[in-house]
Amino acid sequence: MGALLSTAKKLSKQKLELGKIRRSSEKEFKKAKAASRKYSSSLTSLEKRVNSSREHAEDLGQILNQKIAQIESVQRLKNAAIERLGLESQNKEQLEGESEFANTEEEKDSIVSRLSMINTVIDDIKNEIKQRTSMEKKLQITIDEYNKSKSRVSSKIKKNLGSKPTLLKLVKISKSKVETTAKKFSSSKAREDSTKNRLIKISSELSEIMKKKVKAKPKTRKAKAKPKTRKAKAKPKTRKKTRK
Repeated sequence: MGALLSTAKKLSKQKLELGKIRRSSEKEFKKAKAASRKYSSSLTSLEKRVNSSREHAEDLGQILNQKIAQIESVQRLKNAAIERLGLESQNKEQLEGESEFANTEEEKDSIVSRLSMINTVIDDIKNEIKQRTSMEKKLQITIDEYNKSKSRVSSKIKKNLGSKPTLLKLVKISKSKVETTAKKFSSSKAREDSTKNRLIKISSELSEIMKKKVKAKPKTRKAKAKPKTRKAKAKPKTRKKTRK
């Protein structure tokens, strides 16, 4: 019994110590798990941002290509109008030269009529060139804006991708730490549970021994109480007769 009591005391002490170790390892495990979740969540969020930015960049690229195609079309039409203006201007100069050598009024009137028509065409072409130039400027401003936006998105993607390797490394390290702390926690818990079970078993054995000892003790008989002696009742006093 003495050995069992000694073992029970040792196990009680071990139980307290193992409880502290288990709580400490559990705390480390939970902390590592929280960090792992945090880094994994950050990595997922980063990948979503990168994918979203790439989609945005693609949309901007498509719009940019459309605007570039539009400005190229406007520039072609503008250049064609400039060429026509040059030709009409030459025709006008030629007619003005011919008018100096016109001999009859009929020839002069014909040249004047043709010059009037050419002037009208030249004015129309100039207005067209003016409109094309205005449209070209607006499109160029729009293109510049989209280029800036695309550049900002590209810089954002580059920045996020730049931080990805570090985040991947942190995720890997944190997962490894979770595995290590999980094993440590599981081991400490198993040791604590084993010690608890052993203590319960020994406590049960001690309890059985104590019960057997109590049963083994001889029962002491109680001494019979002596009967109480009743006191004799005092005889009543007789009154003396008085003589007459």
